[in-house]
Amino acid sequence: MPRQVARSICLLFIVSGFRSAMFPARIFIIAVAFAMLTGCARQAVLPAAGISSSGGVEGVLTGPDEKPLSGAEVYFYTDPSKRFRGPADFMAEPTGEDGKYITELPAGKYYAVARKRASGSISGNLQKGDYYTPEAYGPIDVAGSGYLKVDLKLEELTGNMLFSVFSGRGGGQGIKGVIKSRDGKPYAKAYAFAYKDPRMTGRPDYVSEWTREDGVYVIYVLEPGRYYVGARTGFMGVPKPDEPYGRYDGMGDHSVDVNEGATVEGIDITLKRFSGSR
Repeated sequence: MPRQVARSICLLFIVSGFRSAMFPARIFIIAVAFAMLTGCARQAVLPAAGISSSGGVEGVLTGPDEKPLSGAEVYFYTDPSKRFRGPADFMAEPTGEDGKYITELPAGKYYAVARKRASGSISGNLQKGDYYTPEAYGPIDVAGSGYLKVDLKLEELTGNMLFSVFSGRGGGQGIKGVIKSRDGKPYAKAYAFAYKDPRMTGRPDYVSEWTREDGVYVIYVLEPGRYYVGARTGFMGVPKPDEPYGRYDGMGDHSVDVNEGATVEGIDITLKRFSGSR
């Protein structure tokens, strides 16, 4: 617990008791206040169980304009198979005006993602206008002594956040291509998806981020294998009539084979109006 938080809790306890107590009791409270605060301060500087007091990660968060980003949090995950969703194992306090963060961590390997929600919440789906890191940074090897420097750049989300999977920087495998309209132009604000099941129904196993003006997408997958790939503009569920929707036509069954550590490129997808049959 940060020292400031511990002291604040102690002060709140003392002040609350002082206000509600009768005069004789107030004398006793004053007598023990110094001892309580001393104990709180001593407790605050002690690291949590298993955490080295001198090991962790620090850095600066910047936005798309490369200026320091305030009010953003860095989340640390130990298991990349969780897709960096749900509660993180550790989280740094929000950045200040200088964009700096610092946090103590037990010795181990971590993957870091940074997010800033306009709502001020520290959890929940990201929304348009929020900021996030496009990829997880890691693994970060914390040895338990000294602080590692990890600076992260955040991008602004152009649409609702999908449950996309990010690979570690410099590793992993995936599928890359361009989502296009029927006239062959890049399609912005669409996303690609990949299924392990050839029926391609229900919730996809992996999805990309929303595309930008160049229509480029990347799907990162956790393991090599055969995937069935498509793209759309609607946010999950059964496609609505006339929704732009398409599947990879390079293979009759819409499949793409991904080898370990490789990114399969040139998997372009053309969107057409959904007619009710896939």
